[in-house]
Amino acid sequence: MTDVDSMPQQSPKGPARRAPLRAVGELVDSRVAALQERYRRNTSAGVSELAALRRAATQAPGVDPRVWALTLAGVPVEPSAGDEPTHTERAVHAAMTLYAVHQQSQPDRMYRPGYSLGRSVRTLGQRIGNEQAVRRRFEALGTAATFAELMQHSRGLVRQLRSEAIPLDYGQFADDLVALQSPTGADRVRLRWGRDYHRARPADRTETPTPPTDPEENE
Repeated sequence: MTDVDSMPQQSPKGPARRAPLRAVGELVDSRVAALQERYRRNTSAGVSELAALRRAATQAPGVDPRVWALTLAGVPVEPSAGDEPTHTERAVHAAMTLYAVHQQSQPDRMYRPGYSLGRSVRTLGQRIGNEQAVRRRFEALGTAATFAELMQHSRGLVRQLRSEAIPLDYGQFADDLVALQSPTGADRVRLRWGRDYHRARPADRTETPTPPTDPEENE
């Protein structure tokens, strides 16, 4: 893993170069990018996949067979894994379903490489003019004691990011979710989130083409 001290500072005119992704991040990166383009082209597959992922956002990994191909296929699992979801399965499921919540009815790309969670959350606070309230929610996310609590705070932040059309790097976020499930990894992620938050500058709004038709956008 790249040392956080070597990460470049965020530029006010664009996202920073992100650290190299791990296997889970690479998987989510390619899968979300492909899904995003299917959805923005308004294909029936893209629209239905996004809707299915949104419905699965509050479920455990593997519960909904309709999203297995997007959340379980290709995810590395140790032969000794039991009947409970692994750290990687939780991370991929969470990243994919949160992306679906984030992209709902948005014409812009809500997945953008380089838009770290710290950067995007800082931009959110600056844009809505209430940095203190946003920072409190971000801090609650960073101190979550369980993965379920982490997801609860993540969904709230993602909905706020969607309301302001602020993107997020879901490949990096997936790697972060894996690391957060171990004590030493969690400390590194929290340090990087804090650094990114305090280095960040507002991101420019992206283009706003005609939004795709989503028959389930109001579910």
